[in-house]
Amino acid sequence: MTFDRLPQAVAFLQQLVDSHPDTVYGYCAMDRTEATWPDAPAKSLYSANIFSPALRSEPNSTSTSSGDEKGLSAAERQQAVADIGHHTVTNYYRCTFDGAEIELDNFRGCSMQPEQVVLFVTDDEFFKRASLVAEDPLNQVRVELLAPRPSTSSSSSSSSLMLDERKTGVTTDLSLKNISVVGGCAVVQAVVTAVSLGEAEFVQAIYRDTYLAKRAVALDVPRSKLPFYPLDKQTKTLLRQIPSAMWVVSTSAAHGEDLAMTATSVTVPAAARGMICFNVGHSSAFYAGLGGVGAGVRLFALSTRQKDIAERYVTRAALGKEDRTRLEEECMVAASCTIEHTEDVQDHHIVLTKIDGVKVPEKDEEGLMPLVWQHGKLITES
Repeated sequence: MTFDRLPQAVAFLQQLVDSHPDTVYGYCAMDRTEATWPDAPAKSLYSANIFSPALRSEPNSTSTSSGDEKGLSAAERQQAVADIGHHTVTNYYRCTFDGAEIELDNFRGCSMQPEQVVLFVTDDEFFKRASLVAEDPLNQVRVELLAPRPSTSSSSSSSSLMLDERKTGVTTDLSLKNISVVGGCAVVQAVVTAVSLGEAEFVQAIYRDTYLAKRAVALDVPRSKLPFYPLDKQTKTLLRQIPSAMWVVSTSAAHGEDLAMTATSVTVPAAARGMICFNVGHSSAFYAGLGGVGAGVRLFALSTRQKDIAERYVTRAALGKEDRTRLEEECMVAASCTIEHTEDVQDHHIVLTKIDGVKVPEKDEEGLMPLVWQHGKLITES
């Protein structure tokens, strides 16, 4: 049997698994491209994969680590999970819906074609009255990226922030597309209907309530030209302004190969304490080897030492032993997780995971900072 697209094949196999859980299924898929072998891109070939609840019920080799939470009490373990977001960069957003406002700490582009879809996670109560009918006023949402003002009294090399004095950096008007309630939080998909620049001239990465960079980087969008861009180009251009922490997500495919993927889509939402969310493209080799609900993954928030690793796993999927060791030892924080919920959005796959364990490596280099992606490049120096 053949399918036009990989997600269709995956969905078909998943139905077989659900109806016959004691049977092991496998597939090998090749994307049909216009390129001629052997010049076809490597991403067009996908590994053989196994679908079986029995095989996935046990944690895989990348979902656990002997260093996780060693010697911690139950209370300390719970606090370590709650504090995982403190080890990476933070953004501040204001979400307005039906005349009410709520603070957000997460907002990511999800899939840009054919619609420009963004994703954020918040408290499920806020959108209880929401409508998914585009013409309904209760379908309209606005999310603004806020830029806190640096304190002029700070004598340190990094600027402390006045969180109660914030300008708008980027504004997005949205139409709600889908809301999934998982574990007391709402995973919200929304389609971008309009974007604009706010009054802030700079948007900088924030780490532990200070700006990472000593010198602000100006917004690289020409204000005079932005209104003439098509909406998809406006959206992509403005999303580039938002600082994103660099992560690597790893897992073990059912056939035993350890896989890794560089991701800027990882969020640690305060509204979903104990959970981490990320996106993966359907065309990636990592997606082809990623398990479903119940499978284990391990997520690493990268440090400024790990720029080469971040670049490597944009195009490569097989995780090398040396890189695995460096991920464990040099990252800002590592989390062992179990997949709790998945859903597809156009050409992307949303994954919501539950944190099972946290490891914060001992840093032997003073001043080590999170690795950040902004303006289309990696920021490695503060």
